[in-house]
Amino acid sequence: MGNAGPRAGIGCGGLVAVLGLILVSPVGEWLIKAIGVMLLLLGGFIVITGFYYWLRGPRRGG
Repeated sequence: MGNAGPRAGIGCGGLVAVLGLILVSPVGEWLIKAIGVMLLLLGGFIVITGFYYWLRGPRRGG
């Protein structure tokens, strides 16, 4: 853990354990679904803008 000492491992492990408890709870299920929906919307936005720039073609002139 470098110069952080043994308390850094205890703190990091505790944080991972708390995140694990959140993810296995009903709140975690809601959180994972919300993140999934946000990623779907973001992916759709990226695909739509990609099609827009693809169909628009390269800029001409200067």
